Amino acid sequence: MADLAIVFHWTPTDCAEFTLRELMDWRERARKRSSSEDSHGARSQTPGHPRRRR
Repeated sequence: MADLAIVFHWTPTDCAEFTLRELMDWRERARKRSSSEDSHGARSQTPGHPRRRR
């Protein structure tokens, strides 16, 4: 979850209702975005805030 906080600026509350699969998917997106920042020096577009379950 630290990756999500650093890359997307989300708090644990933002991710509290995610399933394990959703957390893993968003963590992978954060990893890819972080890798592209390091190798290209530019930030990619944020894919948007995940949908919230109610």
